[in-house]
Amino acid sequence: MTNDEYIPKRLKENSDLPYKEENADYTPQYAAEAAEISEELAVSMTEKEAEAFDFDREITAKIRSEKVVQPAGEQVDVLPVKKKGLSDEAFQKRLNVITAAALGVFAAVLAVLLTVLERPERSVIEQRPLAEFPAFSLSSYLDGSYTKDISTWYTDTVPYRDDFKNVNSNIANLFGIRAGDVKFYGVGVIESSEEESSDISVPEESSKEESSAVSEESEPESSMEESVSEPESSAIENSFPEDDPADRPNGLEMEEGLITNGILVIDKRGIMLYGGSFNVGKNYANIVNTYKKQLGAGVNVYSMVIPTSVAYYLPEKYASYTASQFANIKNIHEHLAADVYDVDVYSALSHHTDEDIYTRTDHHWASLGAYYASEEFARVAGVPFADLSTYEKVSVPGYVGTLYTYTKDAELLNNPEDFVYYKPAAPFETYYYDTAYNGGSKGAFFIDFTNMKGSLYCTFMGGDAKIVRVKTNVNNGRKLVVLKESYGNALIPFLTGSFEEIYVVDIRYFDLNVIDFIRQHGITDVLFANCAFTATGPNCKHFERIRTYTGAVSDEEEESSSGTGGHGVTLG
Repeated sequence: MTNDEYIPKRLKENSDLPYKEENADYTPQYAAEAAEISEELAVSMTEKEAEAFDFDREITAKIRSEKVVQPAGEQVDVLPVKKKGLSDEAFQKRLNVITAAALGVFAAVLAVLLTVLERPERSVIEQRPLAEFPAFSLSSYLDGSYTKDISTWYTDTVPYRDDFKNVNSNIANLFGIRAGDVKFYGVGVIESSEEESSDISVPEESSKEESSAVSEESEPESSMEESVSEPESSAIENSFPEDDPADRPNGLEMEEGLITNGILVIDKRGIMLYGGSFNVGKNYANIVNTYKKQLGAGVNVYSMVIPTSVAYYLPEKYASYTASQFANIKNIHEHLAADVYDVDVYSALSHHTDEDIYTRTDHHWASLGAYYASEEFARVAGVPFADLSTYEKVSVPGYVGTLYTYTKDAELLNNPEDFVYYKPAAPFETYYYDTAYNGGSKGAFFIDFTNMKGSLYCTFMGGDAKIVRVKTNVNNGRKLVVLKESYGNALIPFLTGSFEEIYVVDIRYFDLNVIDFIRQHGITDVLFANCAFTATGPNCKHFERIRTYTGAVSDEEEESSSGTGGHGVTLG
């Protein structure tokens, strides 16, 4: 009797359960009992008996684990059973073929989609235009650049590029240096060199002959001098607080070194850490003093060093990661000449830190912060100033700015903010020129960037690489030049009710001699309006470059014209 015949016989004799004659139709109960009987046989049989009965342990084990449909129709799981006679190697080969076929179909579908789907022309997240399809030329084909450029275009313009990057940002949120609920990006300390500390060299004191020459050369025309309304010295004092009005910790005193421009992310806000340099700050003050000496008594000169968000919003326990902007700005104040007006916006902004004076996701300040700074400047300059209630408030939701661009931090991405700006009620006209003051086309001051929300700060004049002239309906004879980087852009709307004309000059993109420019246009007031990074960092060199400009541009100046700091962020 074989094993297959013996097991059904035992089951018939010892069980009241229903039974079918075909071995393949065992119910689960029969299968379980058959397995037990098989184990008993395996113990009691000799090796020869097992061979005689063709006992197969492997099949018995499968019978034990197999589950089938019961007669009553109750559904149970069925484990696949490899067909009898199919070897493991053949089974694996069949599985590999199926897997390869599935991957091939997926790759084919993906290739078709990459071909037919629309490719983006600009990345909102990266705030840059994407690669363009190259134009064919025989020379580019022969030297290989044509095919290389096609490859660059293909990879740079993947459909839904920004969406994929957003998904990647959420995954990459695990990166960065973490300290509890805080993430750090690019944090470190570097030692300053002699070259850094003396990069901009301006003599603190001129000789008597030099002073006489400057005074004689810069004697203003009588018409200009008559039109200037000098701030009342009795009402305005060039003072700066001894202690930080924001009641912030001092942080690092970094006269011997600089902190790289690391970024800290905490509580849905990105904060760019600050290094500063007392030496560069002193040189900045000396440059401003030199402007004043060269321009003479006919032109009012103002210095507005704008603090960044780290001055007010960095938690005290992380103060050791940054230098004190208050200490650096105070150092500049102490080196400004008595006839240069210091506009203390640090104190002015410290009274409004519970308001949205800085953006959370961008390294710039907010338009509201620029309003309070403009108010303080107007007070110092003795010019009229329109109240905020007279402006039209415009709010654009969904803004995620530069700090996300350079950290790819998911906390910033998933918590966008409103970009808010204010339109003056009084009419004014805006004219745009190239960096050598050619052109003069009339255009809108506020540029629509709602389709490129990562670039919303460019709403003000569309960016920096240009000279802008604003003509207002004010008739007070006051003409202002603003020497700035991008921080200064947000100030301009709030000064349209204070000056007759405003010339906006970005120090990084100005290809003229600025002293000559000021004289030629009858300027009465010059405002240096730049963030603390510029006044105490590498961009400071541009003030001296445009003051001494002769038309020749050195290779070093051309390379540094972008003025970028750590992470590629244009500081200011």
